[in-house]
Parts: sequence; structure tokens; C-alpha cells
Amino acid sequence: MAAGQQKFQLKREGKVIWLTAFGTWTSRTVEDYIRQLRTQVATLHDQPWAMVMDGRQWQACPADVFEALRNNSSWCFEHRLSHGVVLLPENALLRWQFMQATKVEKPANYHRNLVDSLEEARALMLQTGFLSETDNQALGS
Repeated sequence: MAAGQQKFQLKREGKVIWLTAFGTWTSRTVEDYIRQLRTQVATLHDQPWAMVMDGRQWQACPADVFEALRNNSSWCFEHRLSHGVVLLPENALLRWQFMQATKVEKPANYHRNLVDSLEEARALMLQTGFLSETDNQALGS
């Protein structure tokens, strides 16, 4: 896939992995996403972590990607994902798609929040301790 055509961005900050999803994800997109996500998770050295997914620019995807995304969701829980924060548009299809992609058994200690802005997500991550003020200040510099 050529540069500029990637349908997601991943970055780690503190114990948070930030995912921005956009466009339509194909099987190839999902493979690339899973590979890059697992590389990021490995840098957390088996600590509990959180993910913030900004799906406001995500588009409808073919059904064949859901199984791989569900398998990845299970893998995330097995590797200590303990908090999820989701930004989605008021779009019934995309909300259904997100639910299909994450429809797996979740650990009892897992929490998920639906928020309206990245600022709200950041505040929640600070409040829950997945981000520290040091991480937050580093971002602003």
C-alpha cells in the first residue's frame, strides 16, 4: 500500500494507544492495523493499557473484516487492554459495524466509554491514570 493510502493512524502516549480510523477498511487494512497495533502493545511490557478509537471518519466496511477484528479484540483483552474510549458519528451503520468488530467476551475489569471529543477522551485518560500530566505536557510542547 503506498504512503498516504493508509486508512488508520496509531500512536502510543503513556499507556494509551490512540487509533484514528478513516475510510473503508479492507482485509489488507485490517492485517496492517493488527500488525502495527501488536507492535505498539509490545512496548507496554504487559502493563494494563487503554485504547482511544476516533472513528468519526471511518466508513462502512465489507463484512469479511469483522472476524479478524473480533479475533484482534480478543487478543487485546488477553494482552491487558482494560479501558476503551470510542468516538463515533451519530450513524447507526457505523455504530453497528463497531459493535460487530468488537463483539467478543470482555473481561470483568474492562470499561468502555463513548465520548464526543478527543478533549473528553484525553481528560478521561488522565482521570483514569493511563495518561499522566507529564505525558499531557509533553504533547503540548
